[in-house]
Amino acid sequence: MKQIFTFIISSLVLTLGAQAQTTLSLEDAVNLGLKNDNIVKTEAARVTGARAGLEQAKMSRFGGLKIKGMYTDGTDPVYAFAAAMKQGTFSMASLATINDPAPARNYMAGIEAGFPLFTGFAVSNAVKMGKLGVEAARSGYERARSAITFKITYQWLTVILRSKLAELAAETVKSAEAELKTARMLKDKGMVLGSDYFGAEAILSTLKGYSLNWNKALELETARLGIAAGLPEGAIAAGQLSAPGYEEKTRGALNASALCRRDIKALTKMSEISKTALDMQKNSILPAVEAFGTWETNSESLSDFRANRILGIRLNMAIGDPSYFAKKDAARAEASMAASRLEGARRQASIELAEALNNYKAAEESLPIAKETLEKAGQSLELFRPLYRQGRQSVLEVLRAQASVLQAEAGYYETLYKINLYHAQTLLASETLDGAAIKEMSDKLGKQSDQ
Repeated sequence: MKQIFTFIISSLVLTLGAQAQTTLSLEDAVNLGLKNDNIVKTEAARVTGARAGLEQAKMSRFGGLKIKGMYTDGTDPVYAFAAAMKQGTFSMASLATINDPAPARNYMAGIEAGFPLFTGFAVSNAVKMGKLGVEAARSGYERARSAITFKITYQWLTVILRSKLAELAAETVKSAEAELKTARMLKDKGMVLGSDYFGAEAILSTLKGYSLNWNKALELETARLGIAAGLPEGAIAAGQLSAPGYEEKTRGALNASALCRRDIKALTKMSEISKTALDMQKNSILPAVEAFGTWETNSESLSDFRANRILGIRLNMAIGDPSYFAKKDAARAEASMAASRLEGARRQASIELAEALNNYKAAEESLPIAKETLEKAGQSLELFRPLYRQGRQSVLEVLRAQASVLQAEAGYYETLYKINLYHAQTLLASETLDGAAIKEMSDKLGKQSDQ
């Protein structure tokens, strides 16, 4: 009676605790997870930064405009002579004190503008790199979303599995306790051997250990799902494990998708950026031509300003840069490394897809075996029970059969779990784990949650 009361209280506590948690379908969990994940937010900010960098490169075509202002006071002969010339106060009397001038003050205000005419292709290459950077950042953002989608899918499926295992363990413990209660009365009457009874109690303790461990694992996975979804109180997965029979795609189509993964696209753009950087380094010896103009006013006081202007074209060209070839070699090495990283990513994508497909096929082919094992274990238990009640079989064998059924049930549901998990992994590897795929899985595995 005490054990039954304890079981009821435990169930009530678990029920009340579950009510405080949010129930999520797979689609709900993924949407919340993507909304709250910091990696996705970081990659979104990276896209914003890349777009700003592109805009900066585009606007550099228009040169620049700046305002200048300066106050000076000095007795340097060259400065005093130039200040007087700019202010329009120079006279023949100024020549008498040219070597020992009185302190000269000057207030200067002006505007300077420059417009690039030719930059050695630096601006066009910067714009090209900016566009590639935006595309790379966008691909990185989408890849991050796919990775987080898989992570949350894995967590949601794990919660469902742990929930089912905890439920099965609780039912098995309850059934085993009922069998032992009968066996205890028969033992007291001398109809059951003490050795068999205590052996059966040992099996019951093992089953209780399974129940305890699986319940603790469920608590942990529920908390993890809640954290991933931005729900600190935890979250319950609304659904059940099954073999939905996902539509099979040809290996060729999946492999083609895998080679177009967004991380590969991002690395492709980064490789192109490295090549463009090499071109920029090669072109660094080309002249830069700029049209410029300045307008400024000078005065000894804050009145009577005299204006002057300068218009012209200037050319800057590096000659004899001793580090030119070293810089070019460094840029070439960076381009080579980027190309190698890209090729490595393509190979890794093919490997990941092959592994995911192999795991999915293995799980699918294991399901009939797991189902048969469960059926046989269940048949064995059903045959043991009447024999035990007739006194022709030991209670020890009954509990062994119950433990075997629990293990077979766990194996069966773990296989269902693997089928769905490896399906999601295959979609991730082939870059097809998108919102539509998640909705399909969510609809097949459970109903939408009632918030």
